[in-house]
Amino acid sequence: MTAWIINAVGLFVTTVGALLLFLYLWKMPRLVEESPAPAGRGAYAKNRNLLILAVGLLSIWFVIQCLAIILL
Repeated sequence: MTAWIINAVGLFVTTVGALLLFLYLWKMPRLVEESPAPAGRGAYAKNRNLLILAVGLLSIWFVIQCLAIILL
């Protein structure tokens, strides 16, 4: 029982952390627009979008796991 509670709390904390990271990336100011190098802008935009996608998918997976623990 104790191990189950510790795992549930750990999953919840990880989920909250992933969601906060996703929100930060989503609302992050676009600092690259001030960059003078056009090549840097394209690479930054591509990497930022991939990172947002990866963290978003990770967040969705954690939310599904939390819902499964709550409902089951």
